[in-house]
Amino acid sequence: MTAANRAPDEPLTIDGATLLVVPTGRRRAVLNTLSGVRREMARIYREAEAGKRDIADASRLAYMLAQIGKVLEVVEIEARLKALEVRADAKQLRAPD
Repeated sequence: MTAANRAPDEPLTIDGATLLVVPTGRRRAVLNTLSGVRREMARIYREAEAGKRDIADASRLAYMLAQIGKVLEVVEIEARLKALEVRADAKQLRAPD
Protein backbone atom coordinates (compact mmCIF):
# COMPACT_ATOMS: atom_id res chain seq x y z
CA MET A 1 0.00 0.00 0.00
CA THR A 2 1.38 3.40 -0.85
CA ALA A 3 0.80 6.63 0.98
CA ALA A 4 -1.50 7.76 -1.85
CA ASN A 5 -4.03 4.92 -1.60
CA ARG A 6 -4.23 4.46 2.17
CA ALA A 7 -6.99 5.60 4.47
CA PRO A 8 -6.37 9.13 5.81
CA ASP A 9 -6.04 8.00 9.42
CA GLU A 10 -4.09 4.81 8.73
CA PRO A 11 -0.60 4.95 10.27
CA LEU A 12 2.49 4.77 8.10
CA THR A 13 5.85 3.19 8.85
CA ILE A 14 8.72 5.47 7.86
CA ASP A 15 12.31 4.28 7.38
CA GLY A 16 14.40 6.51 9.65
CA ALA A 17 17.44 6.48 7.34
CA THR A 18 15.73 7.19 4.02
CA LEU A 19 12.50 8.79 5.26
CA LEU A 20 10.60 6.62 2.78
CA VAL A 21 7.34 4.81 3.53
CA VAL A 22 8.07 1.18 4.33
CA PRO A 23 5.43 -1.32 3.18
CA THR A 24 4.25 -3.20 6.24
CA GLY A 25 2.21 -5.79 4.40
CA ARG A 26 -1.38 -6.56 5.13
CA ARG A 27 -2.26 -9.68 7.00
CA ARG A 28 -4.07 -12.25 4.93
CA ALA A 29 -7.57 -13.09 5.99
CA VAL A 30 -8.31 -16.74 6.68
CA LEU A 31 -11.07 -17.52 4.22
CA ASN A 32 -11.05 -21.31 4.32
CA THR A 33 -13.42 -21.49 7.30
CA LEU A 34 -16.82 -19.94 7.91
CA SER A 35 -15.54 -18.30 11.07
CA GLY A 36 -12.69 -16.74 9.09
CA VAL A 37 -15.13 -15.42 6.49
CA ARG A 38 -17.32 -14.06 9.29
CA ARG A 39 -14.35 -12.28 10.89
CA GLU A 40 -13.39 -10.70 7.57
CA MET A 41 -16.96 -9.55 6.94
CA ALA A 42 -17.07 -8.03 10.42
CA ARG A 43 -13.75 -6.24 9.81
CA ILE A 44 -15.02 -4.79 6.53
CA TYR A 45 -18.25 -3.70 8.23
CA ARG A 46 -16.34 -1.94 10.99
CA GLU A 47 -14.12 -0.18 8.43
CA ALA A 48 -17.17 1.01 6.48
CA GLU A 49 -18.95 2.09 9.65
CA ALA A 50 -15.89 4.11 10.71
CA GLY A 51 -15.60 5.72 7.27
CA LYS A 52 -12.29 4.01 6.49
CA ARG A 53 -13.79 2.16 3.52
CA ASP A 54 -16.24 3.30 0.88
CA ILE A 55 -19.70 1.78 1.42
CA ALA A 56 -19.96 0.57 -2.19
CA ASP A 57 -16.55 -1.11 -1.91
CA ALA A 58 -17.56 -2.71 1.39
CA SER A 59 -20.80 -3.97 -0.17
CA ARG A 60 -18.94 -5.60 -3.04
CA LEU A 61 -16.46 -7.24 -0.69
CA ALA A 62 -19.23 -8.44 1.63
CA TYR A 63 -21.05 -9.96 -1.35
CA MET A 64 -17.91 -11.82 -2.43
CA LEU A 65 -17.35 -13.05 1.11
CA ALA A 66 -20.95 -14.26 1.28
CA GLN A 67 -20.36 -16.26 -1.90
CA ILE A 68 -17.19 -17.77 -0.43
CA GLY A 69 -19.22 -18.69 2.66
CA LYS A 70 -21.83 -20.44 0.52
CA VAL A 71 -19.14 -22.43 -1.28
CA LEU A 72 -17.65 -23.48 2.07
CA GLU A 73 -21.07 -24.66 3.22
CA VAL A 74 -21.61 -26.70 0.06
CA VAL A 75 -18.13 -28.25 0.33
CA GLU A 76 -18.88 -29.27 3.94
CA ILE A 77 -22.24 -30.76 2.97
CA GLU A 78 -20.63 -32.60 0.06
CA ALA A 79 -17.97 -34.12 2.36
CA ARG A 80 -20.58 -35.21 4.88
CA LEU A 81 -22.76 -36.73 2.17
CA LYS A 82 -19.79 -38.63 0.75
CA ALA A 83 -19.00 -40.03 4.21
CA LEU A 84 -22.62 -41.15 4.64
CA GLU A 85 -22.58 -42.82 1.22
CA VAL A 86 -19.38 -44.68 2.06
CA ARG A 87 -20.87 -45.90 5.35
CA ALA A 88 -24.12 -46.93 3.66
CA ASP A 89 -22.22 -48.83 0.97
CA ALA A 90 -20.10 -50.60 3.61
CA LYS A 91 -23.22 -51.65 5.53
CA GLN A 92 -24.89 -52.87 2.36
CA LEU A 93 -21.86 -55.06 1.52
CA ARG A 94 -21.91 -56.60 5.02
CA ALA A 95 -25.68 -57.22 5.12
CA PRO A 96 -26.63 -60.94 4.79
CA ASP A 97 -28.95 -61.87 1.95
